[in-house]
Amino acid sequence: MEDNTRKVYLFLMATAILWGANPIAVKSVLGEMPPTMIVLVRFLGISLILITIMLLKEKKKAFPPKQHIPALILMGLTGVGINNGMQFTGLKYSTAINCVLVSALTPALTAFMAGMFLKERLSMRQWIGVLISMSGVVFLVAHGSMEVIKHLAFNKGDLLFLGGQLGWAAYTLLGRRVLRDMSPMATTAWAGLAGAVFMGAATLFEGQFSVHNLSYFGWLSMIYMIAGSGILAFNWWNVGVSAVGPNRASIFFNVIPLAGMLLSVVLLHEHIGWRECVGGACILFGVYLTARKIDDSAAQAA
Repeated sequence: MEDNTRKVYLFLMATAILWGANPIAVKSVLGEMPPTMIVLVRFLGISLILITIMLLKEKKKAFPPKQHIPALILMGLTGVGINNGMQFTGLKYSTAINCVLVSALTPALTAFMAGMFLKERLSMRQWIGVLISMSGVVFLVAHGSMEVIKHLAFNKGDLLFLGGQLGWAAYTLLGRRVLRDMSPMATTAWAGLAGAVFMGAATLFEGQFSVHNLSYFGWLSMIYMIAGSGILAFNWWNVGVSAVGPNRASIFFNVIPLAGMLLSVVLLHEHIGWRECVGGACILFGVYLTARKIDDSAAQAA
């Protein structure tokens, strides 16, 4: 293996670990700040920093084409407002482990929605992968209990995680056409800014527009969400995709739930039981079967 390729794989592995740790950072801030405010501060920080960099480098070319503005607004609503809003709120009721496990459904769920709405044809192997992944999520959120499934008594947080992934899949489908004309950085920046506007309105509605309650550790976690799992991870992912191609880079997307589970045990002292292992194994196996046909724009933001 060439040295450059080895470095790229290290970048991709580091990206997966950074994204896997993001729910842990969110969990540590939830006691000090409401979920909507966390999403607002995170994406306002990410988008303003990226837009500033683009303005300094590209000046007027940094602004998005007019024809893509409606799609970018919808991407902000689905990828930031729905995905991050529901995911961060779900962490109030469920564990970081369940969050990263349900998030592993994203590639298979995106393939399913692409087949339904964009009429993209999936092979039998891929449809089986979608069904296995979805079965793993149902098993996970039901905690392995048929009684829970019968009475629909799912954990509220796990259902919010699942709803968030639907938003993320919609974000991915919307972004496919945009990414033909705009760079991943520009797309992330402007969609993030649109999402921050939506979350600002939600925060004002809740009447909790304040960051003064954050502790020193809370600010460190927020800085991590902006710089670590935000800007740094995005750049490393883009380097990996450009160097080894989307197919090989996408393999590292499956490292995210594993990294999140291990870090949740070490840092949050959460417990991994047989249900999490079975559900996680089903999700990852289903993702493995479907991942090759997924458009890698799904991983341009997290």
